[in-house]
Amino acid sequence: MSIDKKLLKRLRILYVEDDAVIRTELSQLLSNFFETVYTAEDGKEGLELYLKNQDDIDIILSDINMPKLSGIDMVKTIRRVDTKVPIFFATAHSDNEFLSEAIKLKIYEYIIKPIDIRHLLSLMNELAGILYQDFLIDQKNRELEKYKEVTDLNNIVIETDIHMKIVKVNDLCCKVSGYTKEELLGQDFKFLKHSEASNDLYVKLYADVLNNQSWQGQLKNRTKDNTSFTTDCYMITLLNDAEEVEGAISIQRDITEELTKKREMQRALMKDKSEIFIRSKEGNAEQYTIINDLKMKLEDAQEELFKVQRSTDKYIYTAEKYSLENRNLKTELNTYKRNSDKLSNSLKLTKENSDLRLDIKRLKIKIEDNQIKFEKDKKQAEVNFQIEIDEITEKLTKLKEKYEAIQTDDVLVQKLAYWKEKANNESKRFENLEKQIMTHANKDILNKVFS
Repeated sequence: MSIDKKLLKRLRILYVEDDAVIRTELSQLLSNFFETVYTAEDGKEGLELYLKNQDDIDIILSDINMPKLSGIDMVKTIRRVDTKVPIFFATAHSDNEFLSEAIKLKIYEYIIKPIDIRHLLSLMNELAGILYQDFLIDQKNRELEKYKEVTDLNNIVIETDIHMKIVKVNDLCCKVSGYTKEELLGQDFKFLKHSEASNDLYVKLYADVLNNQSWQGQLKNRTKDNTSFTTDCYMITLLNDAEEVEGAISIQRDITEELTKKREMQRALMKDKSEIFIRSKEGNAEQYTIINDLKMKLEDAQEELFKVQRSTDKYIYTAEKYSLENRNLKTELNTYKRNSDKLSNSLKLTKENSDLRLDIKRLKIKIEDNQIKFEKDKKQAEVNFQIEIDEITEKLTKLKEKYEAIQTDDVLVQKLAYWKEKANNESKRFENLEKQIMTHANKDILNKVFS
């Protein structure tokens, strides 16, 4: 059998031996396996050490025949104090009298000297495993006791027998129901049933318990003064050693206040929903009116933009007309100039030459007049169009701000963006037209006009 050093290291041992050599050698060896090794040279010292450190000693290994106080007498005294501590006897004797005494004192094991260390450690390892299991069981029992205390403090606990008669209740059950323990003990589990609770629910509950099944659900109970309280109940069966059902225990959490708050919250939510619905209907009607008004204003703005567009097209047509007339006049002027150049080569100055100069002069004056008129019209149209564009842009901005304050409508936003972009394009188109005029008009005339 392998030795589990971790298990042995959890234990502390008292070793009593009158032979100094054996005591020294074995105690040194045991110290490699145990957490603490207490050593004594006789029964008297061993008893004193144990009484002084009994809470720290898990195992006793002792010789039987020792001076001052034998191992048997030492253990007899220890057993008056502790009946459970495991004790190993080691001796060279195999007298039946010692064996019978050892049995009476509930000795765990009897070892013949010289001690076989492997055998001793194997026995102690086995004992360490048992002690560790006992430790785990005690630990779990302590945890269960804590859970039970917490459960009793925060939950209603009712225990019944196989016939569903109440055999035990906790203080919280009495406090919530108003009944004393004496009034509840011996009553049927249905004793606390409220008149509004369904009988079928209790039939199902009893059937599950008798069939060794757990049950969970809500119970409506009555108090001693005929008020009600609701619990979230979990019931499990209690079994005897033969795995037979001998009763049940129910753990109930009082949820009366939670249900009351939940109902109040539901009523408040229903009230809020009703008020929100009414306000929503009123708000929708008002919003619908404002939206229709905005749509009408947007349509008016669209119509104004269309008028501006037509005026702009008309201006562009007039500008192109003036531009064409200027080109024709320039062509005619160039023709007159060529004719004038030819005539200048002639030595005679006829009446035709004089008339030609007059025509050229009149054409120049006409071109200048047309250019001045064109520039005036252009500037006036430019100012008018800019004013109209600014006014429309301002209207569109105000309409957009009003509309966005009410709600976001993708279609209307896209229309606003479209007409804004349209107005900007028309402005750019006007600027391009002006550049074209600047490009194609006669430089001398432009210098005169713009100084």
